[in-house]
Amino acid sequence: MLLADLMTLELAGAAAAGLVAALISGFAGFGLNLVMMPILAVLFSPVEAIPIVTIMGLVNAVRMLGGTWRLIDRREVLILGCVSVFTVPLGAWVLINVEAELMRRAIAAFVIFFTVIMLIGWRYRGPRNTATHVGVGLLAGFLNAGVGIGGPPVVLYQLARDGDPAVGRANLVGFFTILALVTLIVFSFEGVMNETALVRSGFVLPFVLLGTWIGMRSFNPATVHLHRRFALGFLLAVSVMIVVIG
Repeated sequence: MLLADLMTLELAGAAAAGLVAALISGFAGFGLNLVMMPILAVLFSPVEAIPIVTIMGLVNAVRMLGGTWRLIDRREVLILGCVSVFTVPLGAWVLINVEAELMRRAIAAFVIFFTVIMLIGWRYRGPRNTATHVGVGLLAGFLNAGVGIGGPPVVLYQLARDGDPAVGRANLVGFFTILALVTLIVFSFEGVMNETALVRSGFVLPFVLLGTWIGMRSFNPATVHLHRRFALGFLLAVSVMIVVIG
């Protein structure tokens, strides 16, 4: 399939969404998938959008893996990643079988939920052990395949850890790499990851890389709080609009 066969206003909109999402992620420090997912779910069907967003997330994670590898808590990340294998297929089944309009609203609702949690500054204060690793990994696997946003539960979980914050960030990079790979493998078996998804992803990817580069170059530690508030406000506005208007 040639790119020319897929060139539509929706694909141009996806490229623009990727650019904006990457800009926000670059200067706010989070949320590439979280920003892209509700927009692409409107431009395409959710079952078409999630593979694209997953590929973008994988590329973004691999790009950062080299600089964070030595800091990763391998035991924790392996537990999180291994258990996600069991719930990614369940999430994929929901994605494929639930009506597209309902899935769009569900995606937007999940984004609103996690955005509000981040806006109010809620932090997980409970235990961190093998059992909680398993629970978070299972939830992330289901959400990643089902609604394309498996990251927030793990982000909130890693923010609760003691010690060097760089280790938490490294754990996120390691886990997101595993989660994206598992999700794409399952999608391939289910027929969700197909030639159309690959061609669309190839078109969107340069815009994501460009936006990430510009966003990181524009990053200013003195204004990071304002950047994050803007990003969360943008997410909330887009997601509420999707839920209300559909």
